[in-house]
Amino acid sequence: MRIRLLPSSAGRKSQLQCLTSFVIDERVAIDAGSIGFAFSPDEIGSVRNIVVTHSHSDHTASLPIYVAEAFPALDSPIVIYGSSAVIRALREYLFNDHVWPDFEKIPLSNGSGPTVEFRELEAMRTISIGGIDVTPIPVNHIVPTFGLLVRNATTSVAFTSDTYTTDKIWKAAREDANLKAVFAEVSFPNEMSELAEASKHLTPELLGLELAKLNRDVPVYAVHIKPTHREDVIRQIAALDRFRVSVGEIDHVYEW
Repeated sequence: MRIRLLPSSAGRKSQLQCLTSFVIDERVAIDAGSIGFAFSPDEIGSVRNIVVTHSHSDHTASLPIYVAEAFPALDSPIVIYGSSAVIRALREYLFNDHVWPDFEKIPLSNGSGPTVEFRELEAMRTISIGGIDVTPIPVNHIVPTFGLLVRNATTSVAFTSDTYTTDKIWKAAREDANLKAVFAEVSFPNEMSELAEASKHLTPELLGLELAKLNRDVPVYAVHIKPTHREDVIRQIAALDRFRVSVGEIDHVYEW
């Protein structure tokens, strides 16, 4: 399994992350914050399956751009997976002919069907997407949000998505014999715990408490660090010496 955290900055290299998009095996995306501008021109259209964990803009911002840029290369629809709440939000607030054209109504150039299809995910029900098994697991955020456990025949990786303290994602990860890694959100430094609680995000201190629930010796990659607090968060992550936590590297390909 190959996992790449896409850049948030177009046209220049940066490790600052203000948007979220992962790509698995060059064919399935998790979230679409930066997918519309992070790819090189020859990569546009290569991803036809996109899982959206929740409706917040940093996870959806460039989805419309990606669809439009990929359109000339498409011979089959881009399939967007999400909860009923996510699909409703994308239809109402993005693909609504006001903010962006409704690509559900725009046929492919070859006339074979619509450019975009939405498919609903159900909590705890595993589905095969692009040859990868994906289990959506509810987490604790201020809008309905799924963390994900993704699997192939030999490897499982967990993505917490955006969450505050939660349980089910850690239980599922702990019980998976093939778990190789976790990508965990850590947004704010410990000093901003009140904001973290109000906005339902983690701090390094809270991540340490969550990892006690995991109880597995696997690497954990901290992502979603707010750029303005990055140095403080990194310093506090380094203090979590009980666990193998490091900062997720943008544009690096993790492979198991």
